[in-house]
Amino acid sequence: MSSTSQLQQAMAALRLSLAEIRHKEEQLDASITQFRTQLRRLPRQTIYGSAPLEMALSAMGEIEERLQDAEDNRRHVLTIKQAAEDELAALESVQQVDEARKALARLKQQTGRQPMSGETEAEIRRLEQFIAIHSKRAEQTITAAFEERRAQS
Repeated sequence: MSSTSQLQQAMAALRLSLAEIRHKEEQLDASITQFRTQLRRLPRQTIYGSAPLEMALSAMGEIEERLQDAEDNRRHVLTIKQAAEDELAALESVQQVDEARKALARLKQQTGRQPMSGETEAEIRRLEQFIAIHSKRAEQTITAAFEERRAQS
């Protein structure tokens, strides 16, 4: 299996994970909204006699616990989501650099030993600059992720 194919598979897996993460985030957002609404309504129900005070206090305590749990989980999901987005961005940079290197090699091969036009020289410089910038970006992202994982170990 080629490295490009492995890269594409890794990117596809990350995109699927991100979709799952976003779905979980939406579920948690809905739960948080629901819990906050319940907390707003319970005092009024108690005031107007449709919910006894002791039941309302007990229910509010349970709802606050669930709300706190949902907010904590949402924060964790956002941390995971950011890590996945950063990893995907790094892999996309690697892929773009790989494509630029291939384009540069083709361009140099096409020109061979012939004198290059100004346009061709400009395109070669653009590709070389793109490769340098994006290689550095990918390296920084990958290195930062590696150092973070190592620090957590």
